[in-house]
Amino acid sequence: MDQVMQLAFVLLAKFVVWVRPFLPTICFVFVWGVILLTTYNLVTGLRKGIDNVRQMHRIPCAGCQYATNSYHLKCSIRPSVAFSEQAIGCQDFESGILQDLSSKAY
Repeated sequence: MDQVMQLAFVLLAKFVVWVRPFLPTICFVFVWGVILLTTYNLVTGLRKGIDNVRQMHRIPCAGCQYATNSYHLKCSIRPSVAFSEQAIGCQDFESGILQDLSSKAY
């Protein structure tokens, strides 16, 4: 068993001596690879986040007159799809802004 360990350490020492001239290049490539991979992941995550925000802003329920402030019944017309991506392009959307303006006029 001692001979196997001794052989392993000798081979490891020879490998370290052989690889030593290339070590700065290997480290340089490794560090820049990590930097580029991190930058790519950050940019990709930021793009996905922006796309998600844009998609969520297309949901019209917050400005609809049929939307309620109750979490039990979010919408009186289509409660199953209210405030979800399925509500984009809802045929029953009625702007609540006009109702608010007409009630404040008096």
